[in-house]
Amino acid sequence: MIRTTTLLKLPSRWSGFVGASRRLVGAIALLGFLSALQDADPRETEAIAARATRGPFVMERGEGRQPIRFPRDEKLEYSVQLNLGVLGSPSVGKVTMTSKVEPYFPDVSVTRDGADSALEQAVVTAKAEGSYAVYTVEEIITTRVLPQLDPRLVHTTVQTGTENRRRELLIGRSPEGPSSSYRSDGHCKGCDDRAHFVKSTWPWQDAAHCSGCKRGEHRLWRAPRVRSTPDGVLDMVSAVMLARTMVEQGRADAQFTLLDREKLWDVELSRGRRGRRKTAAGEFDVVEVLLRTRASGDGKEAEEFVGLFGMSGSISIWMHPESGVPVAISGSVPAGPVTLDVSVELVRYKGTSESFRAVIKGSKPR
Repeated sequence: MIRTTTLLKLPSRWSGFVGASRRLVGAIALLGFLSALQDADPRETEAIAARATRGPFVMERGEGRQPIRFPRDEKLEYSVQLNLGVLGSPSVGKVTMTSKVEPYFPDVSVTRDGADSALEQAVVTAKAEGSYAVYTVEEIITTRVLPQLDPRLVHTTVQTGTENRRRELLIGRSPEGPSSSYRSDGHCKGCDDRAHFVKSTWPWQDAAHCSGCKRGEHRLWRAPRVRSTPDGVLDMVSAVMLARTMVEQGRADAQFTLLDREKLWDVELSRGRRGRRKTAAGEFDVVEVLLRTRASGDGKEAEEFVGLFGMSGSISIWMHPESGVPVAISGSVPAGPVTLDVSVELVRYKGTSESFRAVIKGSKPR
């Protein structure tokens, strides 16, 4: 069974004069910078010069696979609204998504203050904050794209609030072939650590090890589980960036395999309807990104596909057609014992490409 959903994109404005001035200043600075590198190692010079041009970070994925572009310093802010029909759309939280390119130091013992590295890593972080009734959540999802084979992608999730949990997914190519390693935490089953003990409600009873509480400090990492994967597998965040790249480069579609925890999904992306979307950040031209998913291997959908922050159901995604910036997303998200129908819309943006422009300016500052 195949499920169809949609994707979205964001816009940005730039003054022609300011843009031209910045490019001129950047070119002058780059010439001076390169002249100072005449005596440097040619390999380091090439890598540092490439970074100085401040083009997007590009993740190559092998022959026949679409590369993925990552902005060097971008910040997108979204509001999360609850869809209640005639009762309105109250705000229940916000989502902040950042993309940065940072120096990469393979040896973690190296002092990073004032140091530079010819190697780079892309770091994309999505942070969701919200509350509904007595349920509160702060969830931070991060993917690091590293300049190495194993791991190539490091995908982590940390959730705090009413519920607490941690997850880590490593994707790469070991000497045995492409593989992944996944681990999550769980409540301690019993130990001698007094920090895991709670006082009894009765004065004559001793403190005892808790069982199944919601405290994050009482959760321990489980042993990682390793599995083989197909070549070119992506995690949830890098898949979003692939969708953005597809739209930005004017491609009609893209296919890839997605790894969510330990489950593989075959994913097909394609362009859908075009339209215009009004948000607090402005009014933007948008294109719908259609998402078709099915469980990898058997071709059967054993369970419903779940996206970022647990979003499921009929996921609708709209992106800016020239830059690929997500402008709006809608779907269902879990909030403890209930599932909420929500809309996520852009309210502010910074560091987007020059092609991202609003048709009509919004009421909120960038």
